[in-house]
Amino acid sequence: MAKRCTGGYTTTREVYKTVKKYDHQQFDEFCTRIYTNGFNDGKKAVVEKPIKAINGEQLMEVIGEVKGVGPALKGKIKNAIEAKLGSIGNDEKSDEQEGTAC
Repeated sequence: MAKRCTGGYTTTREVYKTVKKYDHQQFDEFCTRIYTNGFNDGKKAVVEKPIKAINGEQLMEVIGEVKGVGPALKGKIKNAIEAKLGSIGNDEKSDEQEGTAC
């Protein structure tokens, strides 16, 4: 049967036979090399794919663009987010939020 590569480390028959003959120290070094290579690959993957961040004002702007979300509902959504995650945006209240009941 052919071995399928799943994107991870694939052991060839030659490597398998060599590893079977390792003593304890050689096997520890082999495992450390594999771990180090995987760790370094993981670090490269994080650097190569930056995460896009969004601030509170941008979030509320996008929510406001959704059809059916008016000033009152937008205020309720903002209050719910702040209650769960803390303050978003700057602490100034907008005109839309004044006078809205939760």
